Order: sequence, then structure tokens, then C-alpha cells
Amino acid sequence: MEEDKYIFEKLKLNLERNFPLEKDNKEYSNNSSDDNSNDNPNNESLTILETKRNISKIKEYSKDINNAELSPALEEMISILNNMVDYSKSNKEGEKKLQKINEYHLPTAIKMLKYYIDFCNLPVKNTNIENTSLEIEDVITKLNEALKKMLLEMNENKLIDINSDIDVLKNMLEKDGLI
Repeated sequence: MEEDKYIFEKLKLNLERNFPLEKDNKEYSNNSSDDNSNDNPNNESLTILETKRNISKIKEYSKDINNAELSPALEEMISILNNMVDYSKSNKEGEKKLQKINEYHLPTAIKMLKYYIDFCNLPVKNTNIENTSLEIEDVITKLNEALKKMLLEMNENKLIDINSDIDVLKNMLEKDGLI
């Protein structure tokens, strides 16, 4: 709940900064730099902050899960998401993909993990609970595959850019008779 309040406060600060009222202009310029440096030293976007919050929740839930298949899958998910965050810090396209992931995929996955933990802690289980637990494990694995694909797509643009630069440099060197 406190994390949601933090994100709400960041959203409010962004709104105030981007759409200031006349009376807020002076207050913001005097106070906001101090507030921003304490709460968000890297001036990260709300999307990145939200992703980090979701990563923290996944880490928290993964501590309560002792499953040979699901635990490594959650570690992999955390790693992929951290890579996506790193990419998105310098690339708006990546941030757009993260925003989409934050809107549905991660909240749903987190909700499933919570239920998975609840199911594992039940003293008595039936086939429905067992089957649902297996389905949660399966869907987390599938979500990881989708996240890997999105991360590869993000990096594909880098490959296209660098390959283009390589071709241009080779052509210039050939034209100048240097190779």
C-alpha cells in the first residue's frame, strides 16, 4: 500500500512539473529538486518505478516458494525484467513495452503467485488445487518466454542500428580506398 502511495506521489509531482499552476511554479522550483533527489535519485519514470515495484513483489513472493521448477523460473523472470528496465532507462520504445507489461502481465502474475503460495500452505489439497498450481507454474514459464521475446525485440533495434553503422563505415572506408 505504501508503494502505491509512493507512485501516486511521483505521478502528482510529474503532473505538477508538466502542468504547473501559477502559484505552484515558485513552490515547485524551490522544493521539488530536494524531494526528487530523496525519493527518486535517478529521476526514473513512473513506468520504471512501477516495474521495480513489481520486481520487488515477485522477489518477496519467491522467498515463500520452494519449488524446483517455479523458483528458478521466478529468478529468470526477475533477471529478464531487470534487463528490460536497464534498456528502458535509455530507450523510450522499451519503456512503452514495459508499460504494457505493467498494465496486465505483471499484476496478473503477482496475483497468481499469491494464490500459489496460499494453495501450497493449505493443509488439505484436492485435484483442483493441484491442477491450478501446475497451471500457475506453466503460465509463469510461458510468461518468461514472452518476456524473453520482448527483450530480444528491444535489442533487435540496437542490432539494426549498429549493423547500419557498420555498413556505412565499411562503404566510406572502401570509397576512400582505405580497405
